Amino acid sequence: MPVEFMISEEQAEKIREALMNQIETMQLSPEEKGTAKSQIMEMSPERLEEFVKPNCIFCNIARGQADSYKVMENQVAVIVLEINPMSKGHSILIPKEHIMLADFPEPAFSLLHKFIKRLNQVLKPKQINITSSETEAHTIINIMPLFGDETGKRTKAEPSELGELQRKLIGEESIQKILEKKPEKKEKPSKPEISEPEIVIEKIPSRIP
Repeated sequence: MPVEFMISEEQAEKIREALMNQIETMQLSPEEKGTAKSQIMEMSPERLEEFVKPNCIFCNIARGQADSYKVMENQVAVIVLEINPMSKGHSILIPKEHIMLADFPEPAFSLLHKFIKRLNQVLKPKQINITSSETEAHTIINIMPLFGDETGKRTKAEPSELGELQRKLIGEESIQKILEKKPEKKEKPSKPEISEPEIVIEKIPSRIP
């Protein structure tokens, strides 16, 4: 069962600021803008949270109300494939509650560690970049494996490509092979060595090594 969070007054202020900026870009009269801003300023943190959640794409993905390619999940966060990736395996970790980075619960970082290991095992990148970004006080973490041939541009991935990558990262193919594999005699068991990629972290607390 997901852990319940309540946004703080500090988070509420950041949401108000983001909404104020959004109001300024809307085609409204000065009077309408003033009224909208007054309503935002009067909202309690709880009311603000209720207001932004239905319109937050990250909340909708985390709740399963928007299509996504989920590759890993625990009680507080979900990791999905980016549909406009900058590299193969580009994924995003989304907390299940509308929270900021400073309020991430420890299990979210545990999930990140687990997924990094899985990425290394399946894709064997040269480097993994980890960055955070925020939209209306809902922070996500970008997990980007790099192989040396990236262009620095986003490219829309084909559903078939995302589906195949999702199966590999989830491990369904490995599980199927294990089920179908017949018992064999044990002969010099050898485990292939997997080199650890360089982990480059930006805008993330020091609790992530």
